[in-house]
Amino acid sequence: MKQWMRANQYLARSLVRLRPSRWVRPQMKKTLTVILIALLSVACVVTIVIGISGTTKKISNPEIAEPLSRRIIEPDEGNGKAPEASQNVVIEGLSQRVNNVVVGTITWLPEPGNFIEFGTPLYAIDNKPVILMKGSLPMHRDIAYKIPDGPDVAQLESNLVDFGYALNEAVTGKSTDLTVDYHVTPLTVSSIRSWQQSLGMTSTGIVGHGDVVFRPEVVQVSELHVSLGEVIEGGSVLSVLIN
Repeated sequence: MKQWMRANQYLARSLVRLRPSRWVRPQMKKTLTVILIALLSVACVVTIVIGISGTTKKISNPEIAEPLSRRIIEPDEGNGKAPEASQNVVIEGLSQRVNNVVVGTITWLPEPGNFIEFGTPLYAIDNKPVILMKGSLPMHRDIAYKIPDGPDVAQLESNLVDFGYALNEAVTGKSTDLTVDYHVTPLTVSSIRSWQQSLGMTSTGIVGHGDVVFRPEVVQVSELHVSLGEVIEGGSVLSVLIN
């Protein structure tokens, strides 16, 4: 009987010793699950941080419009000299002197007989081209932000649209595009800057009194009144044929 009791006690002790081992695997599973969740959380955080740091922020400036054309308008390549013989050439026909208000040295001239298209130089003074634009109203002042409204503003804006430096709101129907009217807006200024950059000029956003010449039609040079390298103070640089 004692032996039987001792055997039962031994068996009981053995079972007690075995009980902890039954919980080893479930505990390991829980531990592995916690570790896996932690690793996945870290991976997600790293992915988000990389995504945020790799994103480039775009800074918008509503007052600076990107030009729609990078067409460079400049005098013909060469040494900038009109042949000496051309100084005395006169193209027959009814002609008119083109007024100039710029002071400086003549650095480029066309030749008599040349056709000058809108958006291209009539001549250059101190290496700055004087551009022909379409319009019937003569240029009589600087065009800049906050000047009084006037038809010369609309005339300039129309040329900027034609040259590709702005889109016309009346055509696109978008309020974000340039409204061709008598008023100078920030978009007008940004379009002027883009045009100036294409010419290699300082981007001021201001069109000076002598920077452009308005004519109703493309012109043909009939006569030169100055020579290359001559210093002028206003007056007339050349004449053009008129119909």
